[in-house]
Amino acid sequence: MKKHLLMIGLIGSLTFSVTGQAADAKKPLGMWQCQDFLDVQESFRPVVVSYAEALNNKGKPEEAVVDVEGISTRTPMLVKQCNENPKLMLRDALAGLKK
Repeated sequence: MKKHLLMIGLIGSLTFSVTGQAADAKKPLGMWQCQDFLDVQESFRPVVVSYAEALNNKGKPEEAVVDVEGISTRTPMLVKQCNENPKLMLRDALAGLKK
């Protein structure tokens, strides 16, 4: 139950906070490039990673358990990868980290 509440809280905070921080607030998260991710305030990046990982291929959130430890380790790796290739799609960068 707590994990579902955490997911709802993350999505809510993402909706109100991150969308205002992004370079193009009208662009759906599924269409973000790494540069859009890097434009987000550093403290909100883990929220973006958690929500981006919860999206399925159709851009809709899946009911999934949030892996907090995985997010805390993937976020710095994603920042490094995005700094090296800012034109890469965020979903592709995340998929590359899971391999």
